[in-house]
Amino acid sequence: MRWQVTGIPDGESGDYKIHNCTESTGEDSWLNYVNYANVPSGDYTVLYRRFGTSWLNIMQDTSREYDEHDWLVQRMSGDVLIGGLGIGMIHIPLLASSDVTSVTIVEKEQDVIDLVWDHCAKDDRFTLVHDDIHTWTPPEGSSWDVGWFDTWLTTDCDEDGNIIGSEGYKTMIENKYGSLVTEIGGWNW
Repeated sequence: MRWQVTGIPDGESGDYKIHNCTESTGEDSWLNYVNYANVPSGDYTVLYRRFGTSWLNIMQDTSREYDEHDWLVQRMSGDVLIGGLGIGMIHIPLLASSDVTSVTIVEKEQDVIDLVWDHCAKDDRFTLVHDDIHTWTPPEGSSWDVGWFDTWLTTDCDEDGNIIGSEGYKTMIENKYGSLVTEIGGWNW
């Protein structure tokens, strides 16, 4: 199963770009992912980040991405905090849930916001904060029922650039948000 993202046009902003692809069109990193993950025929929305002269596929609306979000789907209720906008794919089930009261999305990259926010699925329960989830100071009195941290580009380092690995990243997030969020999860935990 998957949540197909629609309505986000192809575009490029700074070191990021959106490309609506198929299983046989797109940048090399996407095509390699298609082969690795056995992505079936279809239309896909892919978010890339530039590294040097290459484009790295960092998010897409595939069934594999759907599976990686299962932890959050099993806990969608109340107030939800999300680290990372991506392509807004997780918005689809959040919108469908009458149990979700609010969704706060913290996105560091203005380029991603410029490419995605105006076009992604959302309603008045959704709030976007342009900040770094790792250094952001939530407003006093903030609390959430569920926190989902889909911020893989920084999972190997802390805010000072020290390599900490995924367990260290998980500990860092739990230390920062544990008193504000009832249940905390991330895509690779």
